[in-house]
Amino acid sequence: MPTLADRVISREDPRCDHHDAIESGSMDTNNSLYRPPAPHPYTEGTGDFDGVETNLLRHLPEELYKADIVDISTAEQPNYLINDPDLISVIFEEKPEIFVKAEGMIELLRPLLGDHPIVTSNNRCVDQRDMIRPIGTMRTQQVNFEHIQNSINRFEDYCEEIQNENRVIDLSLLLRRLNADIAYRMLFSNELPTDVFNEINSHARDFEKRISQVIRETAEQGVAWQLPKLPQTAMYAAQQLRYLVSMLIDGNIQHNSFSHHSFLHKFLIARSPETNIPFTRKQIVDHVTTILNSQELAAAALMWAFFVLSQCPEAKQKIREEVSKVGGQDDIQFEQLSRLRYTRNVFREILRLYPPIPHLTRRASRPIKLGKLDLQEGAQITVSPWIVHRHQQYWFNPDRFDPERYMRKDQHIIMKSFLPFGRGLRMCTGASSAILQGTLILANLVTRFDIDILNADKVEPEGVLFLEPTRPIVCKVTPLRT
Repeated sequence: MPTLADRVISREDPRCDHHDAIESGSMDTNNSLYRPPAPHPYTEGTGDFDGVETNLLRHLPEELYKADIVDISTAEQPNYLINDPDLISVIFEEKPEIFVKAEGMIELLRPLLGDHPIVTSNNRCVDQRDMIRPIGTMRTQQVNFEHIQNSINRFEDYCEEIQNENRVIDLSLLLRRLNADIAYRMLFSNELPTDVFNEINSHARDFEKRISQVIRETAEQGVAWQLPKLPQTAMYAAQQLRYLVSMLIDGNIQHNSFSHHSFLHKFLIARSPETNIPFTRKQIVDHVTTILNSQELAAAALMWAFFVLSQCPEAKQKIREEVSKVGGQDDIQFEQLSRLRYTRNVFREILRLYPPIPHLTRRASRPIKLGKLDLQEGAQITVSPWIVHRHQQYWFNPDRFDPERYMRKDQHIIMKSFLPFGRGLRMCTGASSAILQGTLILANLVTRFDIDILNADKVEPEGVLFLEPTRPIVCKVTPLRT
């Protein structure tokens, strides 16, 4: 049987532009930079994925972090891991109509997200993306900015309560509460009630927990790349959350309490540019559920950010100095966000090291040549942001935390290998808002609080459905006194 090394497919000319840039020594090679928690590449055996333990990231062979293309096919399914940034551009940007959504792990979200563009590939998916485009306007982002600031101010009161009671808390839960409130305000122009958050969080976590468990069981049975069957308990959790979302929509429409800048208003007035047909009620539920659920991913990214900053006091101090320089003693204003370059790059670096969705899958809808590959119809393509972001040929010190890498002259080469939100036609529609939101939250919370991690030596990421720690990150929050 051929080993994984035998299945590595090289470029015609391995010294392409991004290789040249790295080899030229134009990037920093400081190995003293902090290495955040991550499994080391697997160096034993042949790189067989069958029968792995619960954390798949521990079993990613070293060859995957060096090759442009790797044949990871099984007897039942041709499958290729693509790391090459140019080929990734073909898949996601140049020919998305050929490389359609595959039945990968993201497909497991369909009972929760319905026919949202994240989990569909048909023409209606493109139409829906055009209909929600107004959500990304500058005016909407300015209104959202105000919602984020209001949520942070309310969050500060909550953190002071925690500090006064001398409590320890799950960092992920703390940030899910903040991000859920932000999402709720964007959707409905109102603060998220605590009881509603508790119910949303309970159903969402129950759904994700049950999916993650079935993925682990599938991997342990020796079919790590096969789509598992969704259990009825997960279906029930998804139905409960969608029912709650439906009731929230009805209640807000009945009381007419949302502004014309709210996402709900924009969903209600949206029309197809082709047919002038509005969203169906089900589609509105799909979009609202997706926005509320996506805050889990935003909270996860921020969780990793605050963990890393707790271990890198010099980076935390640079953020505080930058915020002070830009905003003085006042709150950061919308027009000042672009000047928070270091803070924004800290968040970018966290998204590189801990991409919320570690693996993406596509399927060739017809025979096509992709680089040196002759793909048959139905062939599966796997693109792993986790692997691409830590690839030894595309990044210097790929496992090291280095926010300043984005400020060097070869930034354009680095960004070719940066895809935490996907890329192209089906790229996350909230990508720019996520960067804005993450930057603003970091700027505010780092200057208002110290977040001390109490179990840093036990933290390790796990790539199941999303990228999460193998155990809760426990912390204490201390407001900074001026």
